[in-house]
Amino acid sequence: MKKALSLILSICMLFSLVTIGFAGHKDSAALRFDENGNLKIMVLADVQDSYPLHYDTIRFIEEALDFSNPDVVVFCGDNIVDADERAFKEMLTPLVERGVPFTFVFGNHDEEAGFDKQTQLEIYQSYPGCLAYDAVPELHGCATHNLPVLSSDGSKIAFNLWMFDCGDYVYDSYGEWLGYDWVREDQIEWYNTTREELKAENGGELVPSMVFQHIIPQEPCEKIFYPTDMNLGELTFNFSDGTHLTVVPDITQLEEGYVFEKSCPSYGNDGQWDALVQGGDVLGMVVGHDHVNNFIVNCDGVDLIMAPGVTNNSYYNEFMQGAKVIEINENNPWEYTTYTMTANELAMQEGSGLGDEADRNQFDYTLNYYLEKVFAIFHRILTELFGEFINGEL
Repeated sequence: MKKALSLILSICMLFSLVTIGFAGHKDSAALRFDENGNLKIMVLADVQDSYPLHYDTIRFIEEALDFSNPDVVVFCGDNIVDADERAFKEMLTPLVERGVPFTFVFGNHDEEAGFDKQTQLEIYQSYPGCLAYDAVPELHGCATHNLPVLSSDGSKIAFNLWMFDCGDYVYDSYGEWLGYDWVREDQIEWYNTTREELKAENGGELVPSMVFQHIIPQEPCEKIFYPTDMNLGELTFNFSDGTHLTVVPDITQLEEGYVFEKSCPSYGNDGQWDALVQGGDVLGMVVGHDHVNNFIVNCDGVDLIMAPGVTNNSYYNEFMQGAKVIEINENNPWEYTTYTMTANELAMQEGSGLGDEADRNQFDYTLNYYLEKVFAIFHRILTELFGEFINGEL
């Protein structure tokens, strides 16, 4: 009997040591690289729907999950815009039914649903597979958190996912709208502290990571859009430091993808991008917010990855409606690959239910699938010609 009790006590002590080893990180063992050393993240940005969700929105989420088979899904803000909990159920049920864990960040429209952010966090957490939590409730916003990813053998933290609430809107002292909110100084301090904690747990080596938030920061926009010294109204977007950017993109700066509209970046800047660059752990930042943009641009060594919108409810571009998939291998976690699953491409798969009902019919999907291919060829030629013109080769 004493031997049995001793064995039980030893097992409990061992479990407590394992728990302490990953202290401070909720659900740290919930994510890990699979047996082949792979991690697949699917990003669903701007679902931005209300109850009842559009038929094609639900079908797209279902078919995107089945086609890509992700290890985790990140909802990248502007998720539900309805004070009806049934909207959350419709959006999350495809994940729950497939046993896919998920997390999320808030966007500028989420709180307009009629629930405050804390209430929404609790709604998400009531569903199986929700990994989201509020790491430090005193921080600006709600549900800023990180999710460590264990190595395939479970022996160490091999990767990390950062989730930031970047707020919604900012106004001047007279109540006039200035622009979109941004990640604040206290959140950046939390990032710096947590990054160093992860580094210490990793034997003094930085843990490679990816950032997810809703709104694009200032610096990547400065890389893409041409500057001007003047505020030209609707032809520019403006920042709190007096910087003005035109709506004209330099498409030669894009690693890949398209700019279909003027970006809507944060108005202010507390130094988040500089912190990520200096921190050295971040491969890229994934954002949504600009529904019909879909591109990658490198800014000072960190990639900005713009994910297209999923929505059938708000404005969208039928070429770019889709989900971003990011793949990482633990043998080379400082590199990643990514691709976009568009609704048009999924509709072309045998057995697809997209186009079965009134949102968009099969002809719409087929037409836009081929127009998408033609546009991609045209865009590539235009980019090459423009690049040659800029470099004086034409």
